[in-house]
Amino acid sequence: MSRYSAVVFALVVVVLGVVSGMAVAYYQVHRLPWSGRPLVGITPSEPIAVPSGGNAQGAAAARPSGAFPRVETPEIEHDFGPIESEGKYRHEFLVRNVGDAPLTLRVGDSSCRCTVLDFSQATLQPQEGIKIPIQFDAHEYFGPVSQHATLVTNDPRNPRVILRIKANVERSIRVVPAELVFSRIVRNQAATGEVRVVIFRRQPVTITDIRFDEVRNETLQFLELSHAPLTAAELAGEPGATGGYRIMVRVKPGLPVGPFQQKIRITTDQSDIAPLEVPVHGRVESEYGIIGSGWNAQRGILHLGRIQRESGSQARIMLRLPALPGQTLEVEPVRTLPDFVQVQVREEETVQAADSVLIPIVITIPAGAGPANYFGDSEEELGKIILKTNHPTAPEIKILLRLAVD
Repeated sequence: MSRYSAVVFALVVVVLGVVSGMAVAYYQVHRLPWSGRPLVGITPSEPIAVPSGGNAQGAAAARPSGAFPRVETPEIEHDFGPIESEGKYRHEFLVRNVGDAPLTLRVGDSSCRCTVLDFSQATLQPQEGIKIPIQFDAHEYFGPVSQHATLVTNDPRNPRVILRIKANVERSIRVVPAELVFSRIVRNQAATGEVRVVIFRRQPVTITDIRFDEVRNETLQFLELSHAPLTAAELAGEPGATGGYRIMVRVKPGLPVGPFQQKIRITTDQSDIAPLEVPVHGRVESEYGIIGSGWNAQRGILHLGRIQRESGSQARIMLRLPALPGQTLEVEPVRTLPDFVQVQVREEETVQAADSVLIPIVITIPAGAGPANYFGDSEEELGKIILKTNHPTAPEIKILLRLAVD
């Protein structure tokens, strides 16, 4: 064999050896189980570090040294079982500190219909406990449902505690429609409206009490409430219905011009059915109108927004009323809520048109007033201005205000 052939043969042998070694190593690493022999460079007593912020699934949480809090929840899931779709349901979860350092708790995220009641944060000393009330609103749900609320803790082993509730929501009673809306009521004329309570239970259901819930509402004296059982013909349109009631509301003449809101509360003889609530709202109209930025004519609300105490705010609107031939129109503010709201009627700037009159009104929130929060949705949570006029079709005008002074 020549020297050249010998060199080539040697190189081929070396290459084949390297390739064979790599193939065997790959097979042992990827195809065969670990033999149990220690890996080179790592002794059995050396821990494997987990990067900070990583999520090492299956890795045990580091055991803190010294005194530390430890959260314990004997129950982390509660099943309400069958419940009604119109009700709100409450359960208390016990949370304890079984560690040897103070445990801090605060409310974290929760699903849309799961609310932690009467609790925002707390500190538990060692061996102390607290009951956390959770409320679930089943309105508009149907069938199996699962919701949760989260507690954030300073327990290094358990920084987040998830409390879950389950239920099977049933619809054995239904209100149709869900709210009663009077779209347009002419002042000094009566109006009526109704909703139906449809029952699907096998056993009889009786209404034991029915009333308007907002007793302090100034509209209460102008509303009448009555109810009567649904007839067989009326129930025929509700497949599976076993009974029901017609709830009737009559609006008396004289309700002040502007929007109004109320709520009907219906109680039955069924202990597992929470009282039903039916919102009632509408608007009493005259031939007046309001023009201005922030005015919602459909709801009769003037949106003033959030106002800084140190600067205050001012808004200008125009009140439109039918002209009174041969008479001078008089407009006077008689009440404001909150009482620091200032209302100025600028009659000297009145604009006369062919068939109407435009009267400027300036609303001022003075600097330094408040704080106050009238940023709600119901009439009870809003501010208001009451105007008195000498116009026969609008002797009293109500303007609702949405504002907050911080």
